[in-house]
Order: sequence, then C-alpha cells, then structure tokens
Amino acid sequence: MPIRPGPPETAPPIPVALAHLPTIGGLVVPWVTPRTADGRYLLGAVDAAKTRTAIHRRLCGVCGSCLTDRLVLLLRESDLPRYASTEPGVHPHCAAYTTAACPMVAGRRSHYRASAHQIGEDAVHGADLDQRLGAPAEPWHAVWLARYTVITLHGHPAASYLLIPPLRIRPIGAAPQRSS
Repeated sequence: MPIRPGPPETAPPIPVALAHLPTIGGLVVPWVTPRTADGRYLLGAVDAAKTRTAIHRRLCGVCGSCLTDRLVLLLRESDLPRYASTEPGVHPHCAAYTTAACPMVAGRRSHYRASAHQIGEDAVHGADLDQRLGAPAEPWHAVWLARYTVITLHGHPAASYLLIPPLRIRPIGAAPQRSS
C-alpha cells in the first residue's frame, strides 16, 4: 500500500512584531536571509554582513531590531558543547515564531538539504556545511540568555555564553523525524 503524504504544513500566524518583514508561502523571511540578484530569498543561508552586524550590535536575526535583556540562541545539539552560535540571537517572541515556522528547528525534517544553495559573495554557509548536506537532522535547543560575548568561531563572529550562565536551556519540539 503506498504511503500518502500528510497534509501540507500550515504556516503559523505571523506576530505583529514581524509583520514588516517579507514572506514566502506565508512564512516570515528572517532579516539575515540573503537575497539573490533576481530577488529570491535563500532560506537556510545567512547574509554575511547582516549576520556580523547583528552579532556585534546585538540585533535580532529574525526581525533585525535591538535585543533587550532576554535573548535566545537557537543551537543544534552538536553546537551546545561550543557554547556559541555563528547565527545571531533572537528575541523570545522571534524564537517562538521560528520554532513553529522553521521545519528544521521544529524537528519536522528528517535530514538536512542534500545540496547547498548557490549563494553569492554576500551570503555564507555554516562552517560545517559539508558534514550536514544530506545528513540526518539534529535536535535543536533554545538557550536563554541575558547577554553574550562576541568571539570568533571558524573565522566568523559568534555569540558566546561560555562565561555567562544561561538562564535556561530547553530542547525544541520533538526529536527529528527519521524516515523508515
């Protein structure tokens, strides 16, 4: 008997604080997402300049506005031992939206994409892209912080909490789905 695909994913409601951002298929495009010369957004990649600016100036990677006294770093399980993220922190409400909207963070995808985006010089892939392409997805965690320090990790600025006790670390959603 053939397996039928489940119902299409429905986009979560867009919070008012994110209504100014562009959308694709009903999903907010994060502020750090790069755009191609022909205007397409590359979800899953990050704009290098915006990411550097966000980390150094404490801007939210989703909405682009200033982070306040509470922020969240969204980390893959393998990133936890580094106590750092090369992606910017986000507001708690932006983290909540991301965990509902992003299929990777939410654990709704069993594997990372098999091929990398074709990106221009303004965008970057994660330092471990080669290990992730087509690999099984990892669980994600929300690391709640009052602040972070900026370090360099794999040649990129990173938000680090190595010397800053996290307010809490919570697993996000269910473990990634594994195909049988």
